[in-house]
Amino acid sequence: MVQASLYSQIAANRKDDQELQACVRGTVEQLLKEETSTKRPGVLLGKIQGGKTRAFIGVIASAFDQGYDVAVLLTKGTKSLARQTLNRVQKDFEPFFADDLVHVFDIMALPSLTNYELSHKLIFVVKKEDDNLKRLLSAFRDAHPSLRERKVLIIDDEADFTSLSLRKKDGEITVGVIAGMIDELRDLVRSSSFLQVTATPYSLYLQPEEPVIRNGNPLFHPKRPAFTEILPDHPNYVGGEYYFEKRRALIRTQPPTTSTKTYRLRSGTC
Repeated sequence: MVQASLYSQIAANRKDDQELQACVRGTVEQLLKEETSTKRPGVLLGKIQGGKTRAFIGVIASAFDQGYDVAVLLTKGTKSLARQTLNRVQKDFEPFFADDLVHVFDIMALPSLTNYELSHKLIFVVKKEDDNLKRLLSAFRDAHPSLRERKVLIIDDEADFTSLSLRKKDGEITVGVIAGMIDELRDLVRSSSFLQVTATPYSLYLQPEEPVIRNGNPLFHPKRPAFTEILPDHPNYVGGEYYFEKRRALIRTQPPTTSTKTYRLRSGTC
């Protein structure tokens, strides 16, 4: 039995501010309220380097508090980023390892799970690469079919990267390999919610609302969002607004200097 509020403990350990906590819990409330599995995902929208990883790890913990059993975390398809994400997840959930409450696995190093392990909260970190997705699908379909009956949260980090792609070959339009495998997972699981995390959501919004049909069969499941939750900026965030808006406002209020002239010249050529 999971202790009261995994996320409350993680938030306290990380010193999450009230805005972030409200965003995390609000995202899970939306996932519970909306139909986000086979038709339309939810979106967690944050700025580049704006704390999205911190937020979606919180969403996993809060979702576990609300009855989800398994989290599948799809990461960008590079070894370094997948390892970095795995390390972050392990660090935040480490307080629960000793009490045997949560297990975290790299899908490519997934052992044969016992019934005891399958009864716990599970997190699978999966690189968006075909061998990783094949291993994930095999775990759900063949090795541990009971996973299909659990309540699953699918989180697609950098969701605009490979997860939404179509290809044209010999005049035929087909869905990209990774996108097709994600759709297969969504079909395989009986009860799931799907959350996309991104800083560049444009391709996600500009989609049809209904499945695309070809020759009487669906070509792919649309991933147009059912809702969007905005991740607030953390207090130390520095991004484009600072350099191209706040910085310009500061220059206008100061006497010209060599450095500001240089900045004006550079900004004018961007």
